Amino acid sequence: MNTIKDAWMMVRKDLRGEKKYLLWSIVFAAYMGGTTGVMLLGREEARAIGPVADFILLMLVPMLGFYFSRRSFKYLTEDSYTQMLAYFRVLPISNRVVLVYRVMQSVLAFAVNGIIFFVIMYFVQGTLLDHMRFDDYLAFALTWVGYGVMMTGPYIYFEFSNHGKAYLLSTLIFLAGSVVAAASIFSAGGNLLVYTVEASKRWSLLSPAMWGMLLAGAISIMLCSIGTLRRLGSRDLV
Repeated sequence: MNTIKDAWMMVRKDLRGEKKYLLWSIVFAAYMGGTTGVMLLGREEARAIGPVADFILLMLVPMLGFYFSRRSFKYLTEDSYTQMLAYFRVLPISNRVVLVYRVMQSVLAFAVNGIIFFVIMYFVQGTLLDHMRFDDYLAFALTWVGYGVMMTGPYIYFEFSNHGKAYLLSTLIFLAGSVVAAASIFSAGGNLLVYTVEASKRWSLLSPAMWGMLLAGAISIMLCSIGTLRRLGSRDLV
């Protein structure tokens, strides 16, 4: 219980000190929600949409689990994440508290950025998301949030396991993986966006895709948290 309390105190401290950056995070989520919605204007057929929409969602949704901060802007030039871990180790703050703090950050970011992103995307008129009932669209949004949470586990692991340049490389590899995944699915005649829309309309909040992604997200966070704690215990922060 003390771990959760201490981690939440760290999150609150960040929120109080990063208000300007948090505002930019909200603006970014709103802009990307609107841009993604506009990209779907007049697109009704899976082949017409192509792999671009899949790539945008595969790349963008995991980013909803982050919010801007001084640390995130300087991770490459100053290796700010490593400096943060070294500072916490000196205080000392346990690795478990640091990990819970980071997971709480992601949950909060998904809650705020996700609502903004999906609400704005929904209200762009003339897309294949038009006329979805609230519960159907909620299932669609949660399906993609589940995917985002699933990818957040590896992001946290690499963020805490590597110095700035190595973390950047791992991020670029994830982006390249999104391109390959979207192109492969399209080549096989599939389309993730259309599939998740249709599954949400058919099953609503009982959608197997939604529950499968949420379960995958929970498992990913759990397994990657175990790996991250082990890595933090042995990592040299010098």
